[in-house]
Parts: sequence; C-alpha cells; structure tokens
Amino acid sequence: MNPRVEIACGLDVHRSKIVGSIVHSDGGKETRTFTTGIDDAIALKNWILGNRCERVAMEATGIYWYPIYDLLEDHVTLQVVNPYFIKVMPGRKTDQMDAEWIAELCLNGMVKSSYVPSPQLRTRRDMIRTLDRLIRTRTRHKNRIHKIMIRSGIRIASHLSSLFGPSGLRILYGLLEGQSIDTILDEINNAKISRKRDELKGSICGNLDGNAVYLIRLELKAIRSLNNLIDDLKQRISVLMEPYTDDIEILMSIPGIGYDSAVNILSEIGDIHQFPSGKHLVSWAGLAPGMNESAGKRIPGHITKKGSKFLRTFLIEPSHSIAGMKRDNQLKRFFQKMRSKIGYKPAIIALARKLLMLVHHLLIHREMYHEEDFPMKKIRLPEAIAPETLNPHDILNLVSDAVSSLNEPDRDHFIRNLNRITG
Repeated sequence: MNPRVEIACGLDVHRSKIVGSIVHSDGGKETRTFTTGIDDAIALKNWILGNRCERVAMEATGIYWYPIYDLLEDHVTLQVVNPYFIKVMPGRKTDQMDAEWIAELCLNGMVKSSYVPSPQLRTRRDMIRTLDRLIRTRTRHKNRIHKIMIRSGIRIASHLSSLFGPSGLRILYGLLEGQSIDTILDEINNAKISRKRDELKGSICGNLDGNAVYLIRLELKAIRSLNNLIDDLKQRISVLMEPYTDDIEILMSIPGIGYDSAVNILSEIGDIHQFPSGKHLVSWAGLAPGMNESAGKRIPGHITKKGSKFLRTFLIEPSHSIAGMKRDNQLKRFFQKMRSKIGYKPAIIALARKLLMLVHHLLIHREMYHEEDFPMKKIRLPEAIAPETLNPHDILNLVSDAVSSLNEPDRDHFIRNLNRITG
C-alpha cells in the first residue's frame, strides 16, 4: 500500500488513443480522451501537470505505454501496473470506466507498481531479446532442412554431431552439387567421419530432386544472412556489456553458465540490489511454486510463471547443461536428487530456481563460485570490437588469417564455396 494523495490520474492506453481520468480526494473528477499523436501527447502532459497530479498510473499494455512513460517520467511519479491486479467487475467495462478505476486505485495507494528498468537496461534487453528471436528463427530454418532431407530419404544428420558443422556442411553442399557420397567422404579429412563412413553411406536411401535442392539452398541462404545478423548483434552486445565485466565473470564461474547465458541473465535482472533477497528475485522471475490455502490446508502448485519469461528461458538452458555434465559437482548432485523424487522436467525447474538463488547471492556478496572438490572454471571473455572499427582491410585480414590456418582440402573447399557465394 502506498500513502493516499490529493490528486491522481489514471491512464487507459491503447494503440491509437489514450483515455485519462483525474480524480481529487474531495470527489472531483475529470475525464478526457487523447490521440497518440505528438500534439495530443503534449496536450496530455500539460493537462496532467496543469492539474498538479501527484501520481499517475497506467496499465502495462504491450508496448503502448512506453512513449507515455518516457514523456512523463521526469515530471511526475509514475506507476506502471500489471493489468491482472487491477481488473474491474465483468460486464461493466468501458475505456472511460477503466481510466476512472485506475485513477481511484492510484489516488488511494492501492496500486502495486511493476519494475520499470532504466533506458540503458531497456536498450540491452531489446538487443538480447532480438538476438534470442534471431537464433530461434535460424533454428526453424535448420529444422526445415532436416525435414526436407528426411523426406527425401537422407538421414545423415543421425550420424553427425551437427549437420551444420564443418563436416556436415561439406557433405550437404556435395549432395546439393550432385556428387556421390563416396566422392564427398574421400574429400573430408576427419577421423570421426572416416569411422562413420559405412553408417553415412547407409543413411542415404534416396535422392534430392530439383525442388528439394532449391528449397535447401533457399534455407541455407537465409541461415547465412541470419548468421551475419547474429554475429553483428553479438558484437554490439559485447561492447554494451564491457562495463559489467566483473558481474559477467562472477556468473561464468558457475558450472553450466557461459558468456552468452551470463549476459542474458544480467540483462534481464538489471540492478540486483532492487531485490532484497534471492526469494524476491525467484518470485519476480515466476519460478516460485504457487501456494493455495483453504480451511487451513496448504496445497502447493506449479510455478507461477507470472514473471519474466525470458529470464526463465535463460535459466533453463544452463540447467540442461548442468544436467548433462559428465563431471560431478554440487549442482548436478542436486539435480539428480530432485530427479529421483519428482522427475526430469520438474527437477530442471528446481535447478533453475537454485541457480537464480545462487546468482543473487554471488552478485550481492561479490563472490566467485567455488567448490572444494571441483576446480575453478577458466573464464575467457570474448574481445569486444566496436562494429564500426571493422573496415574492409580489417575484414580481409581476418579472413586471410582464418583461411591460412586451414589444411589444404578444407582450404580448397572454402574457396569453392566462397566463389559460389560471391559469383
């Protein structure tokens, strides 16, 4: 509960209009409707400031509240509220009534504000979430290639660690060019591929027709384009995260958490000191188990999922890595213990919750993760190079160094592919 104020404003924000209602403690009320254009937005600001509103509340409706928040942030106390907590009675809902209801709650201090990150943190979050969407899009393109090849009777992916690794791509490009599998495998100088030669030959039970070749080339072109976007975005993120190197190293000291996971988690959490304890952080992330009590009986439920879905995703990924580790450590032992009791998936959720509690403790106390019987991780941070510093000469040097490090068959294959792309 917040203290009651004398004058408050409630805003019902939509894509093309904003309904505002100003209420006074003596019962006075005024409601107006504005468009989202620049002139009406400024008129809304002058109307709120002219009435000397002490507090303004609005629903967190998608992204529509962002411009209004930026406009009023430096002039009045703002509260962005989860719509779930300020629902009105069903059957009595209009935009005007919504604005008046929000204003009444705001006036009486009955509104629980949501956490609104700083502009700098919002920028990092936009970058991270865009990167996550690009990676998911790239994965969909890769899955389409798998489906096309399986439909054509070619199942080489079952015998490769990755179809899109160096050896996998050489086989794939060879098949697209109409080469026989024996010719392709003879060109690959890889001991693992040599041991799987019979399995790879036996996995080809069909041919790629013209349509399949065209579709696969189309998907590969999209993947190359996405790879360039992803690399550029990662480079920009590494530059933005340079001031937070110490925090990144702390998180990377935890088994299962690499550079990308550390950056993702830090960008979603923001300032760790806003959470008084690890339990507050877990609850904010939606990883806390629900609890229903009736007639003195407490019935635990599933996790609430009412927090940041991105943070939950970024914690689940390292949890799977820990579960699959060959080396024993305390986190893996915890997972194995929970798995024997509740099963694999609930144990992953429990491990993600434990990871988040651990992250909070380490960041608050500025400690590195360490176990007596487990060696410290060797932390390697990528070198942050501002994208604008890479001129054509620098790019040529990088490519030349990379090509010179290849053996002769790989170098010839790279040059052929490069000529095909640029030609």
